[in-house]
Amino acid sequence: MRHFIFLIGSTDDFESLEDLKNTYFNGDTERNMSVFPVSLSEVCQVEGYSRLEEIATMIGRGEAMSSDWCLDGTLSCLLEA
Repeated sequence: MRHFIFLIGSTDDFESLEDLKNTYFNGDTERNMSVFPVSLSEVCQVEGYSRLEEIATMIGRGEAMSSDWCLDGTLSCLLEA
């Protein structure tokens, strides 16, 4: 099993991806961001995706969009936990 964290934050609150990552690692929850954990089995396969990171990114984006985020005006990244 591999564990990932999908981070998304508003460009109004974060200057860069490094700023978003540092905020997550520092535990600062006051800024406009969300964290979505994604865990996948090593044998997980989805047609059209060759790596687990790609699948985890798409799941994380889907979770974010389902929580009223959009890609416009945001920064996002996937971290391996």
